[in-house]
Parts: sequence; structure tokens; C-alpha cells
Amino acid sequence: HTGLEMVSKAEVGKYVKSDRYVGGMIDRLGGHIHPLNLVLGEAAAVESLGGKIFENSRVTGVDMGANPVVRTARGSVKAKYVLVCGNAYLGSMLPKITDKMMPVSSQVMATEPLDAKLIEELLPANYCVEDANYVLDYYRRTADNRLLYGGGIGYGGQDPANLTGVIRPNMLKTFPQLANTKIEFAWSGNFALTLTRIPHMGKLADNVYFSHGDSGHGVTTTHLLGKILGEAVAGHSGRYDVWSSLQALPFPGGKTFRVPLTVLGAWWYGMRDKLGV
Repeated sequence: HTGLEMVSKAEVGKYVKSDRYVGGMIDRLGGHIHPLNLVLGEAAAVESLGGKIFENSRVTGVDMGANPVVRTARGSVKAKYVLVCGNAYLGSMLPKITDKMMPVSSQVMATEPLDAKLIEELLPANYCVEDANYVLDYYRRTADNRLLYGGGIGYGGQDPANLTGVIRPNMLKTFPQLANTKIEFAWSGNFALTLTRIPHMGKLADNVYFSHGDSGHGVTTTHLLGKILGEAVAGHSGRYDVWSSLQALPFPGGKTFRVPLTVLGAWWYGMRDKLGV
């Protein structure tokens, strides 16, 4: 698209005050948002239109049929259509689709509020940043002058014993100026990874659709794919037919070996990143 602009090493400092990069690329059509505020706003919009949201209602099973039933520990919901969008948190409930995706944990941390002059120096353009490594880092400023810094990978969805053990050293490689800065918050969450890194969409029955496997890009792609699912339910399946025709391949190694094989592959590409090849 026309919004991409290459940045030379000499110009990187206009956007990121770091010696870590040999260049960069700016997406002039991109931006950054507060994902929690986004989902809270969307939930409020759903409820304002009469929709009902039941939190803390773990699904225990889905009964297919003319009127499918979604079962939970506290009760059941009958529906004309069911959209399965549990992503990395489906567990083993629906193996037909969960066998073709892997939950992956990613970690995020936030520093203490930084001096306004310092945070302005680190990210003078107030852009959000991600690098091009196989296991990448991503970071941005917050409204209260913290540095939000994420990265790290836990294939299979397991969290490391120390959430900041990987990403804090990476932050200091990027910004050694923060060596004495406190980390006040750290958390993790799972995303669903597919072998092709392309979202997986399809049907479990004529009236049970699914979409998952956004592979780390779900804040944006789920909005498009949710709209496409809605179109399909309403009888307009043109775009759904295109997405559902994309082949979804299982990870090599099956349930037992897919995680160690993926870890081995990530190690290989990580070594290539370190060696610059």
C-alpha cells in the first residue's frame, strides 16, 4: 500500500532513540489503540442493542443439530447459529479445529511512570514499534508516560516462571538508559498460532461456524473476520467462501511433539537473527 516509508539508519533516531536498529519502515496508515478500552466499548455497544454477554461461563460442550446447544457448568443456551471464537482458550473441547492451532503465550510489562523528558527522548514521534526478529519485541508509550514493552514466546501457552526474565533484558538492549527503571506491572496472554500464520475459518456443522488462529494480529483481523462471519450467517457467503477455502494444515508432530518441534524451529530462526543471516 502507499503508506509505507523506508527509514535509514541515520533517520531512526527521529522515531526511536536506540542504536539497536540498522533501519526501519513506517506505516503511515497504521496507528495504536488501547485494546481493553476497545473491547469494553464494543461490549457496551452490543448490550445497548439488546445483546447479552455472560462472563465467567466456561463452555463445556457444543451439541450439534438443527438448533445447536452450547453447554456450560451453570446452564445451556439454545441457538439457531453458533459462532465458535474461543481462539487460544478452546483447550481440547473441539479437536477438529484445535488440532490445527497452537496456543502461544506472550508477555508484556510496564515500567514505572518515566520523566516526561525521558520518554519523549526515547520515542519522540510517539509511534508504536515492533522489530523484525522471528520472536519480536513490541513497545509504545502510554498516556501516563510509562514504557509498555512486550515480547517473549511460550509455545503451548505456558507462562515462564519469571514474566520479565526475557523481555526486561531485551528492553535494556533497546534502551540501556532504563537500567535503573522499575517494572511495576507484568502480565501475559495467549494467542492462537496456525502453521501458515493465516487465520482459520470454517464450519463444524451447517449452523456452527468458527474463526481463530489470528497468530498475534487478532486486534485487527478479528474485526474483519467477525464481520465476514456475520455476513455468512445472514446468507451472504461470498467473502466467507474465500476465507474458508484456505487450507489449514496441522502442526507437524501431533499433540505430543508439535511444541518441541516448534521450539526447535524458533531456536533455529532466532540464531539466524543473532548471526544476522
